[in-house]
Amino acid sequence: MIKVKINNIKNWIFVTGVPRSGTTFVGMNLSLPLEVDYIHEPFNPQCGLPEITQWYRYVRPSLDTEEMQKYHQLTQKIFSYDFTLKTNIPENDPWQRKIIKQVIGSRGPFYLRWAKMNPFHQAAVIKDPIGNLLSEYLYVNFQVKPVIIIKHPTSFVASIKRVNFQPSPAKLNDQPHLIEDYFADEPDFLTQEWSDPVLAAAAFWRVIYKVILEQASQYPDWMIITHEELSREPVSVFQKLYHHLNLSWSESVQNKIIKQTQGNRSAEAQKGRVQDFKRNSAKIFEMRRNSLSLEERLSIFEIVKDVALKVYTEDSFAI
Repeated sequence: MIKVKINNIKNWIFVTGVPRSGTTFVGMNLSLPLEVDYIHEPFNPQCGLPEITQWYRYVRPSLDTEEMQKYHQLTQKIFSYDFTLKTNIPENDPWQRKIIKQVIGSRGPFYLRWAKMNPFHQAAVIKDPIGNLLSEYLYVNFQVKPVIIIKHPTSFVASIKRVNFQPSPAKLNDQPHLIEDYFADEPDFLTQEWSDPVLAAAAFWRVIYKVILEQASQYPDWMIITHEELSREPVSVFQKLYHHLNLSWSESVQNKIIKQTQGNRSAEAQKGRVQDFKRNSAKIFEMRRNSLSLEERLSIFEIVKDVALKVYTEDSFAI
């Protein structure tokens, strides 16, 4: 077996955002060159490091608690490739896919196996929307280059409804340091009960991006792109990302991105697909937003407006 040389990796990239914001699409396309490894969701309790059990963990860059220091020791293993990832086999996977995953592992272990053997690697992309609150910690302690993907709140909520996924701030309310650092002026927001899953999803969006955007405001070298601009102009956005991240752009990379974003006249994902990259990306935002009622869009805007208006206009909500 080829022994991996981690010291060859001088360029660590961290792609994050909320779930279903396009992080997989971005992470996979940034790792198209042979010299770029792809590491899939190491902070996800379902498919990440075996020791990871907490969703959306927040760690201060200063590591000023014993618990954070222990988490830091665990995270260090990622940057030496001295770790494994769990195989995730969802109950609703077709039986054929379950067998394949049992044999070769799910996405995380599969790509990690190649990364550990890749003799050409010079960069690594860590893609993880579950680790979104770790962005500043990873930047300060491991010099990763954060790439933050922001998806319009209405499009995010509509996408969540499509796959029946129900995020809520309740998954974050047991982290006192997070509340102290970012929600001291509104501690009840994280513990508030949301009977409507649409409003719970909007509140979740607000929590995540309130933290990330406040962190990003301190570091001008962080890359922030919206899912909407990525969908409208995928080639030019990826060219910008490749240049900023010191990755090798090529005609082959460009053609692969074009094929993914223009290969299907429809903006809708294929039936039964949680992720579908080969579709008409330019039409995704309007399709998702317009699938919500005016009342839903108004309710979402009222929850997220203080954070969303830092990135989007009120007109973008079509209210």
